[in-house]
Amino acid sequence: MNFKRVPRILDSQELMDYAFSRASREARRVSAPGARLQRVKKREERRIIIAGSSIRRYLNRILMRIPRIEELTPFYHELIETLVGMEKFTHSLRSLRWMVNKIERLEREYARKVRSARDEDEVHRHRKEFYGRLASLLRKIEPELLFLREARERLKNLPNVEDTFTVVIAGAPNVGKSSLLRRLTGAEPRVESYPFTTNQLLLGYFEHHHKRVQVIDTPGLLDRSFEEMRREEMQCILALKHLANLVVFLFDITETCGYPMEEQLRIYESIAQSFDVDIIPVINKVDLLTEEKLREARKIEPLDRALICSAKEGRGVAEIIKKIDKAMDNK
Repeated sequence: MNFKRVPRILDSQELMDYAFSRASREARRVSAPGARLQRVKKREERRIIIAGSSIRRYLNRILMRIPRIEELTPFYHELIETLVGMEKFTHSLRSLRWMVNKIERLEREYARKVRSARDEDEVHRHRKEFYGRLASLLRKIEPELLFLREARERLKNLPNVEDTFTVVIAGAPNVGKSSLLRRLTGAEPRVESYPFTTNQLLLGYFEHHHKRVQVIDTPGLLDRSFEEMRREEMQCILALKHLANLVVFLFDITETCGYPMEEQLRIYESIAQSFDVDIIPVINKVDLLTEEKLREARKIEPLDRALICSAKEGRGVAEIIKKIDKAMDNK
């Protein structure tokens, strides 16, 4: 998914200026033998074809580079719905396709009229009439062009994620999510921006039993209860539920992260209620824990069934990978 490939969207006046100036330049290069009327016909026909085809090619380039709606994953579908509105987005694309077909028909119609004209005045009249109708059509889709221009700006920074088995790491801030991502993937994560927030997604990948796994850390996103979020922000964050095949939720029962267990459990419940996937609870920072602290934590659901690990030292990570592998087999 890459809206950066979509060219800048011109408004109707910019598009007319581009097409008409290009048509004038190209028409001056036309040289045809024979009578003056034939030369005029060739030149004006050329202006019609160049003006129309320039706009058609430009609009087709937009349509070709915008990802096909029917091929969008639910994750991207929900983000586009939240950011710009899917109905308006699809309507604008249909308007562009309609325009391309309409211009092509007009080109053929007016090229025929020019070729069959009986004098120079009639030739010029047909060409001017074509320009007028073309300008009128472009002004008709001006709202769609302006909408798509704004949509491109909003969508060009959507995160570029793969459509593969995805593990989302969640938990309160400073519980060790990025450390676990590095342990799982063995590399520094790739950073992707995320809409309606100043935060990013951190993405990493690993191969296990010849299967590719995408791991996503969500700093500043899935680290607080949803009640604290703005509506648009929450919708964008909930789009992650379409991406996640599995959630690994980290707890820091030492509370050195700065968040008490009550708040960490509240975050866990928000995610458990909103994500229709399995959640693996994991107690991190075991290197800082006493046996007594761990025994006390085991009395709390879901910590009674949580894995334990130290992402800092790498302890327990192999057990998390086994759980991920089992979840992939059951998918």
